[in-house]
Amino acid sequence: MISQRRNYGCRINDELLYKGLKTVVMENEILRLSILVGKGTDILELLYKPEDIDFMWSAPCDFKEGELNRKDFLESYLGGWQEIVPNGGPGCVYRGAVFEQHGETPQLCWDHEIIEDSPGKISVRFSTRLKKLSLEIEKIITMVSNSPVVTLKEKLLNTGKETVDFMWGHHPCFGEPFLSEDCIINFKAGEIVSNIEPISGNPFVAANAKGTLKEFPGLDGSKVDLSRVPGRDARVCDLLYVTELLENWFSILNIKKRTGIGFVFDPSVFRYLWLWLSYGGSNGYPWYGKTYNLAIEPWSSWPGRGLLEAIKNKTSLEIKPGEELNSWLKVVVFKKDREVTKINDNCKVM
Repeated sequence: MISQRRNYGCRINDELLYKGLKTVVMENEILRLSILVGKGTDILELLYKPEDIDFMWSAPCDFKEGELNRKDFLESYLGGWQEIVPNGGPGCVYRGAVFEQHGETPQLCWDHEIIEDSPGKISVRFSTRLKKLSLEIEKIITMVSNSPVVTLKEKLLNTGKETVDFMWGHHPCFGEPFLSEDCIINFKAGEIVSNIEPISGNPFVAANAKGTLKEFPGLDGSKVDLSRVPGRDARVCDLLYVTELLENWFSILNIKKRTGIGFVFDPSVFRYLWLWLSYGGSNGYPWYGKTYNLAIEPWSSWPGRGLLEAIKNKTSLEIKPGEELNSWLKVVVFKKDREVTKINDNCKVM
């Protein structure tokens, strides 16, 4: 289907290039998504129009047209929201295939097909075939007129003759002007664990520790409330994992702006959350302390040390020859003046 020119209701523009890469813009009266089809279907913009708030973090690194390095995640990372299959974390070698950091879907070109285009509703199918595993992945993104909800329906297919292991994750990263010390993080969870070692020279919490959202072991015996986002001048950075996720949602609310964003996701696939908390403290390559961002990432597996580690701790997924795995995820933008206690599967925020 060819996109219809329209300046009202739901609409699609798939005739755009960004840095020479195919880009699709989907929008309704409330939200606008800018999707980098030529690189991983990265969602570089998730704009809430009434308040002119783009929730997505824009990374300080950049590249010019023709400079994209598809073998280096960090060098090509523009911020925003990535979908990652099959390797989460550092590079590894799996059954003879060499995977780079967060390889390989974020670095691939995807195809797209418009499957519905009317003022009341738009849907676009995005798909790609992995180069190093016998996997194909497809997602349909849908928006409805005057709705603050974006729906993703996903499918992963094993086209090979062997069972393969994989990790599956979403890597949405939030930044200024939405992100500030006025933000509150909420989700329902039991145990949270920190990375086995600090990921920067400016750790936020104790390494290889266990705690909860409201009370996590800090440095020198202190306690840290992870639900409260510190300001940029905190200059800390850390990585943690929600290993006992009790409900399949999370939210970030800017209490001063009375505006928030929430994710709801398939609990049978996305069983864990990764928390990348980079509050001005990510020193060295590639950002040298210039970052202020927060990523809350629904994942099938943990820790963020690559596919082999996930296989080792039995949290990786596997898919048999010819098998198809279906999943879903939804995003909702909302107005609220107090902490979120729940988001149900229909995106009702409570």
